[in-house]
Amino acid sequence: MKPRRSPKTLLLLLPLLIGAGLVFSRCELYGKTGGDDANIEGALPYLLQGEWAYIPPHSERASEVYTITADAVDYGYAGEDNTGTNFKGKIRFVSNYSSDSGVIIIEYTEKPTYPLYNGLSFFAIYYRNLNAGWVQLANAINPDRQSAPDTATLREAVAKFTRMNTGTYVDWSVVQPQQRIR
Repeated sequence: MKPRRSPKTLLLLLPLLIGAGLVFSRCELYGKTGGDDANIEGALPYLLQGEWAYIPPHSERASEVYTITADAVDYGYAGEDNTGTNFKGKIRFVSNYSSDSGVIIIEYTEKPTYPLYNGLSFFAIYYRNLNAGWVQLANAINPDRQSAPDTATLREAVAKFTRMNTGTYVDWSVVQPQQRIR
Protein backbone atom coordinates (compact mmCIF):
# COMPACT_ATOMS: atom_id res chain seq x y z
CA MET A 1 0.00 0.00 0.00
CA LYS A 2 1.37 3.45 -1.00
CA PRO A 3 1.50 6.18 1.59
CA ARG A 4 -0.91 9.01 0.89
CA ARG A 5 0.26 12.59 0.90
CA SER A 6 -1.74 14.97 3.00
CA PRO A 7 -3.48 17.92 1.31
CA LYS A 8 -1.15 20.19 3.28
CA THR A 9 1.92 18.56 1.68
CA LEU A 10 0.37 18.92 -1.77
CA LEU A 11 -0.28 22.61 -1.15
CA LEU A 12 3.36 23.08 -0.19
CA LEU A 13 4.50 21.34 -3.39
CA LEU A 14 2.11 23.27 -5.64
CA PRO A 15 4.39 26.34 -6.16
CA LEU A 16 7.27 24.04 -7.09
CA LEU A 17 5.15 22.14 -9.57
CA ILE A 18 3.84 25.34 -11.13
CA GLY A 19 7.38 26.74 -11.37
CA ALA A 20 8.64 23.57 -13.03
CA GLY A 21 5.71 23.68 -15.43
CA LEU A 22 6.54 27.25 -16.42
CA VAL A 23 10.17 26.37 -17.03
CA PHE A 24 9.27 23.41 -19.22
CA SER A 25 6.49 25.23 -21.07
CA ARG A 26 8.86 28.15 -21.75
CA CYS A 27 11.33 25.73 -23.32
CA GLU A 28 8.66 24.27 -25.53
CA LEU A 29 7.34 27.65 -26.65
CA TYR A 30 10.56 29.56 -27.20
CA GLY A 31 13.25 26.92 -27.53
CA LYS A 32 16.60 27.02 -25.82
CA THR A 33 18.20 30.40 -25.28
CA GLY A 34 21.72 29.03 -24.98
CA GLY A 35 22.39 31.12 -21.91
CA ASP A 36 23.34 34.76 -21.80
CA ASP A 37 26.32 34.50 -24.10
CA ALA A 38 25.04 32.38 -26.98
CA ASN A 39 22.46 32.83 -29.69
CA ILE A 40 20.30 29.84 -30.51
CA GLU A 41 18.54 30.07 -33.85
CA GLY A 42 14.80 30.56 -33.61
CA ALA A 43 11.92 31.86 -35.65
CA LEU A 44 10.89 35.48 -36.06
CA PRO A 45 7.88 36.01 -33.78
CA TYR A 46 4.77 36.38 -35.90
CA LEU A 47 3.70 39.27 -33.69
CA LEU A 48 6.83 41.21 -34.73
CA GLN A 49 5.83 41.19 -38.39
CA GLY A 50 4.25 44.45 -39.47
CA GLU A 51 4.98 48.14 -39.67
CA TRP A 52 6.27 49.82 -36.51
CA ALA A 53 6.79 53.56 -36.14
CA TYR A 54 8.01 56.03 -33.59
CA ILE A 55 5.73 59.05 -33.71
CA PRO A 56 7.09 61.90 -31.57
CA PRO A 57 4.73 63.56 -29.08
CA HIS A 58 2.55 66.29 -30.61
CA SER A 59 3.30 65.04 -34.12
CA GLU A 60 1.20 63.23 -36.66
CA ARG A 61 4.16 62.06 -38.70
CA ALA A 62 6.39 59.09 -37.97
CA SER A 63 10.07 59.90 -37.70
CA GLU A 64 11.32 56.31 -37.67
CA VAL A 65 9.69 53.29 -39.35
CA TYR A 66 10.54 49.58 -39.37
CA THR A 67 8.71 47.33 -41.82
CA ILE A 68 9.30 43.72 -40.85
CA THR A 69 8.15 40.75 -42.92
CA ALA A 70 8.82 37.04 -42.43
CA ASP A 71 12.15 37.36 -44.25
CA ALA A 72 13.14 41.04 -44.53
CA VAL A 73 13.47 44.36 -42.71
CA ASP A 74 13.10 47.81 -44.24
CA TYR A 75 14.14 50.71 -42.00
CA GLY A 76 13.84 54.41 -42.58
CA TYR A 77 14.44 57.49 -40.48
CA ALA A 78 13.21 60.81 -41.79
CA GLY A 79 13.88 64.28 -40.60
CA GLU A 80 15.80 67.41 -41.44
CA ASP A 81 19.12 66.12 -40.11
CA ASN A 82 18.68 62.46 -41.00
CA THR A 83 17.28 62.30 -44.51
CA GLY A 84 18.68 59.24 -46.22
CA THR A 85 19.29 57.25 -43.04
CA ASN A 86 17.79 53.97 -44.12
CA PHE A 87 18.59 50.40 -45.08
CA LYS A 88 17.01 47.16 -46.23
CA GLY A 89 18.04 43.63 -45.46
CA LYS A 90 17.19 39.95 -45.55
CA ILE A 91 16.67 38.30 -42.19
CA ARG A 92 19.42 35.70 -41.85
CA PHE A 93 19.20 34.79 -38.16
CA VAL A 94 16.83 35.30 -35.20
CA SER A 95 17.45 34.46 -31.56
CA ASN A 96 14.56 34.81 -29.12
CA TYR A 97 15.73 35.58 -25.60
CA SER A 98 12.18 35.37 -24.25
CA SER A 99 8.63 35.60 -25.57
CA ASP A 100 9.04 39.38 -25.97
CA SER A 101 12.75 39.98 -26.65
CA GLY A 102 15.59 38.90 -28.90
CA VAL A 103 17.82 39.86 -31.80
CA ILE A 104 17.33 39.90 -35.57
CA ILE A 105 20.44 39.70 -37.72
CA ILE A 106 20.10 40.92 -41.28
CA GLU A 107 22.26 40.93 -44.35
CA TYR A 108 22.03 44.26 -46.14
CA THR A 109 20.31 44.21 -49.52
CA GLU A 110 20.31 48.01 -49.69
CA LYS A 111 23.23 49.40 -47.76
CA PRO A 112 22.89 52.47 -45.54
CA THR A 113 23.85 55.89 -46.78
CA TYR A 114 24.61 57.36 -43.37
CA PRO A 115 28.14 58.13 -42.17
CA LEU A 116 28.10 55.51 -39.37
CA TYR A 117 28.00 52.66 -41.87
CA ASN A 118 31.34 50.83 -42.11
CA GLY A 119 30.86 48.92 -45.37
CA LEU A 120 30.33 45.42 -43.92
CA SER A 121 27.38 43.11 -44.66
CA PHE A 122 25.66 41.95 -41.44
CA PHE A 123 23.79 44.04 -38.89
CA ALA A 124 21.70 43.48 -35.74
CA ILE A 125 18.39 44.86 -34.53
CA TYR A 126 17.50 44.11 -30.92
CA TYR A 127 13.89 44.05 -29.74
CA ARG A 128 12.19 43.90 -26.36
CA ASN A 129 8.80 44.46 -24.71
CA LEU A 130 7.02 43.06 -27.76
CA ASN A 131 3.23 43.05 -27.57
CA ALA A 132 0.39 43.50 -30.04
CA GLY A 133 0.48 47.31 -29.90
CA TRP A 134 4.11 48.32 -29.49
CA VAL A 135 7.72 47.19 -29.21
CA GLN A 136 11.13 48.70 -28.56
CA LEU A 137 13.39 48.18 -31.59
CA ALA A 138 17.02 49.28 -31.51
CA ASN A 139 19.65 49.17 -34.21
CA ALA A 140 23.00 48.05 -32.82
CA ILE A 141 25.57 50.86 -32.58
CA ASN A 142 29.04 51.40 -31.12
CA PRO A 143 28.20 54.35 -28.86
CA ASP A 144 31.81 55.20 -28.05
CA ARG A 145 32.83 55.43 -31.70
CA GLN A 146 29.41 56.39 -33.11
CA SER A 147 29.76 53.74 -35.78
CA ALA A 148 27.83 50.71 -36.88
CA PRO A 149 29.23 47.47 -35.40
CA ASP A 150 28.49 45.56 -38.61
CA THR A 151 30.34 42.34 -39.38
CA ALA A 152 31.64 40.73 -42.56
CA THR A 153 30.04 37.32 -41.98
CA LEU A 154 26.90 35.88 -40.45
CA ARG A 155 29.00 33.70 -38.15
CA GLU A 156 30.71 36.81 -36.72
CA ALA A 157 27.36 38.55 -36.26
CA VAL A 158 25.81 35.59 -34.41
CA ALA A 159 28.81 35.47 -32.06
CA LYS A 160 28.88 39.26 -31.55
CA PHE A 161 25.22 40.28 -31.13
CA THR A 162 24.31 38.14 -28.12
CA ARG A 163 22.03 38.80 -25.17
CA MET A 164 25.02 39.46 -22.96
CA ASN A 165 26.32 42.09 -25.42
CA THR A 166 23.02 43.94 -25.77
CA GLY A 167 24.18 46.69 -23.40
CA THR A 168 27.32 47.17 -25.48
CA TYR A 169 25.28 48.12 -28.55
CA VAL A 170 21.98 49.45 -27.14
CA ASP A 171 21.11 52.05 -24.51
CA TRP A 172 17.50 51.09 -23.78
CA SER A 173 16.99 54.28 -21.74
CA VAL A 174 16.93 56.32 -24.97
CA VAL A 175 15.01 53.86 -27.16
CA GLN A 176 11.50 55.14 -27.76
CA PRO A 177 8.78 52.53 -28.24
CA GLN A 178 7.48 52.03 -31.75
CA GLN A 179 3.77 51.54 -32.15
CA ARG A 180 2.17 49.19 -34.63
CA ILE A 181 0.76 51.10 -37.56
CA ARG A 182 0.03 48.04 -39.72
